[in-house]
Amino acid sequence: MNIAVGISTKNCAKTIGNVVRVVDEGLREYFPDKEGLIIVSDGFSTDKTRDIAERIKTESEKIVKEQEGSLGKGNGVRTILSLSKEKEVKAIALVDGDLTSIKPEWIKRLLLPVLEGNDLVVPFYLRDRYDGVITNQIAFPLTKTLYGVNIRQPIGGEYGLSSHYSEIALSHKLFPAKFGIDIFLTTVACCEGMKIVESVLGIKEHESTKEYKDPEKLLVPMFYQVVGTIFKLIGYYKEHIKKVRGMREIERIGEIPSLAPARIPVDKEALLTKFKAKYQEFIQGKKEAEFLGELLPSFNEIDKENIENFSLPLELWVQAVYFSINAFLKGEEVMDILRALWQGRFIALVKETEKMNNQEAEDYIQKQVDVFAKYKCLSK
Repeated sequence: MNIAVGISTKNCAKTIGNVVRVVDEGLREYFPDKEGLIIVSDGFSTDKTRDIAERIKTESEKIVKEQEGSLGKGNGVRTILSLSKEKEVKAIALVDGDLTSIKPEWIKRLLLPVLEGNDLVVPFYLRDRYDGVITNQIAFPLTKTLYGVNIRQPIGGEYGLSSHYSEIALSHKLFPAKFGIDIFLTTVACCEGMKIVESVLGIKEHESTKEYKDPEKLLVPMFYQVVGTIFKLIGYYKEHIKKVRGMREIERIGEIPSLAPARIPVDKEALLTKFKAKYQEFIQGKKEAEFLGELLPSFNEIDKENIENFSLPLELWVQAVYFSINAFLKGEEVMDILRALWQGRFIALVKETEKMNNQEAEDYIQKQVDVFAKYKCLSK
């Protein structure tokens, strides 16, 4: 096999049929002279995902199998990469099985840069300001600040990998089993000298976005897994981080379309209620929160505010992130505490950007990196 597209699924019966068809169309249209393979790596779906994927007729060879190991997207990706290695695939694309906006040209944009000599293709999407709450508040600013690499969507979900980089990733001791796989692929490539490009894919829409309305259902488990992986990688690459100087700009392939993503509705009152409940559960008067030190009195005052007066300043949030990283690397339990503060900071972000147009909101999110850079000295 010359090229492969791996599709990670879990209960994607509504979307997997179209994703497989589009992937097959992309392979046929843009790589007619290549032997293409479609791998559906299923995370133990309880609906008809695997049956539907099996029934779809494709011109490309297709393999549908349950992922190896325990439940988790990382193990699904490991299954794809391992099978691609067995098949001696030269370029591998990874896409999610719940995509509703995937187009055949995505396959070209993920695979062609790899065939031209790059090791990792990361996606560039147009996303609503409230789609990507882990990306915008933690993953993007930390990746840019600590590793000196300007990648806007470091946990974008869709990737292109060379066989060379795939082998490096598979042998890495921190290869994650769950949601941390996206930030892992980006971070390891940044630190291991891989050739990276961004590829413009346009607007990303996926079925799981609907579950953002209930953070406890998807976003909170994702937060623990993604942020835990970010912090572990910071510890692993701490010597590399010390040597980072300047900013490495990543080539962006493709033109950004003049489109606007659909707005994601946010219920500020409901989010505030959940923030206050988690603040009382994990932070107020708790010994585990003592690592926040002189920041605690300010957070305690914020917890008393109603939605009209609520504000969790960016500088306070950034300091809390760095305090959390330091405590985490000492072996302290910080995720419950940071998770509560993250939910509070998201409410503040909503209030600060809700009257902005799309470009103004994006500029605001980009400018947050300046504050992360200002307090980088807190990172030990």
